[in-house]
Amino acid sequence: MRSTFTKIFLSFWLTEFLIIVCTIFILSRQFEANAVVYNSLFAMLQSNARLSLEAYEKGGCAALNSVPSTFYIDKQTASDQPAILFDPAGKPLCQQVDLAPYEIAIGKIQKEGYFLGEKRGPGYIEGLEIKDPQGQKFGYIIRGTYPTKVYIPYREMLPRLLIGVIVSFLVTFGITMLITRPIGSLRNAARQLAAGNLRARVQWPRGRKPSNSGDELWGLVFDFNNMAERLESLVDAQILLLRDVSHELRSPLARLSVALELAREEAQPGMEVQLDRIERETGRLNSLIGQLLSLSHLESTTRLPDSQQISLSSVVSNLLPDMDYEAKQRNCSVRFNGDERILRHDAVLGNPELLSRAIENVIRNAIAYTAEGTEVAIHISEETRAGNHWMVLAVTDHGQGVPDAALKSIFRPFYRLDLSRQRSTGGYGVGLAITDRAVRLHGGSVTARNAADCGLIVELRLPAMDDAASPRQV
Repeated sequence: MRSTFTKIFLSFWLTEFLIIVCTIFILSRQFEANAVVYNSLFAMLQSNARLSLEAYEKGGCAALNSVPSTFYIDKQTASDQPAILFDPAGKPLCQQVDLAPYEIAIGKIQKEGYFLGEKRGPGYIEGLEIKDPQGQKFGYIIRGTYPTKVYIPYREMLPRLLIGVIVSFLVTFGITMLITRPIGSLRNAARQLAAGNLRARVQWPRGRKPSNSGDELWGLVFDFNNMAERLESLVDAQILLLRDVSHELRSPLARLSVALELAREEAQPGMEVQLDRIERETGRLNSLIGQLLSLSHLESTTRLPDSQQISLSSVVSNLLPDMDYEAKQRNCSVRFNGDERILRHDAVLGNPELLSRAIENVIRNAIAYTAEGTEVAIHISEETRAGNHWMVLAVTDHGQGVPDAALKSIFRPFYRLDLSRQRSTGGYGVGLAITDRAVRLHGGSVTARNAADCGLIVELRLPAMDDAASPRQV
């Protein structure tokens, strides 16, 4: 019962169902009480008393004896309750009865006007005063046994209970949908937005205009869509500015390179050091502009171009010669290992050039920060999470590592640490940002964690493919 829909639905529905059950229980217990039964019979007693008096006045004893005096206690049994009509003097009319059991009842009726529910042996006596049109007071008494079974109309109550349950179910379902539908749509759009889809919006119901008034939940949806639009416009403006500035810098850089070559031809002796320094800085600036343009292009891309089946081990093997050459410049090495069984089935779906650039950035980053005399280890493995099969490429260096609080921040553009990731070690903080965006375009993720001894482990997780280039089933 984790979902909000289930919690709200069961809470509302169980509450209504318990109200229905408790109501039925209280009513059934109430009608089981003898006092309630006899109070309800009092109304019937008044009606029968008036009928008996009217019959006596119209037809005498014959008419009086023909008046039925049967009270139905339940539908299965009917108990015949003998009724006696007394004249104003307290004498029974049309019947020969022993007055001893009725003397007290007659006295109370003449004094108070009624006599209710007094126990007499195994039964009870009830009576009341009734007047004829001339104002003469007669007494009417009924004597009978206590009911042994009280009728509760379960058969009539069952359809009503069923209708109540169905109605409460439908009403609760409708209320729950009204509450959880906007939340579900909002959650889905938030996931897309977090995944990099800045065009994700919550869809409004048909016939409903976007508005910030009325329902608080749909007002929240309206505000979320406004926030997403504002965020998209800001990011688009930033990407556009970055791309335009990078393009504009390319032209003066090209002219600067030409001017540098001309300056070399006319340079005086002793100027070579300064000119070499200008050339290095120009090359770095040109490389940075190239990375910025690549990042700008990736940020504006929502679909992976030219996807095909790629072997991760083949990509790494193609990069190894150049990577090992760069590692030797820093007196370190690069080692690639992996399970042979896994390396034979390490295919992923993606763009070869983009994926190669992403892996190259991670390896170069590890070479730049690993300690001299150590090696950068590259390892390919597989894992299963939530029923999905992933290929994991891990790159481990032996540097100083990264503070835990900054493990996610190193994938942001231009992010550098003050200590272990200084600019003097090389790089501008763009390479890992390119890797992160490229891997996310492949449906994967990039994470970083510190090694147990020292150094940093960067892991690229990509959806695995089988030999048929279809999603691998586990």
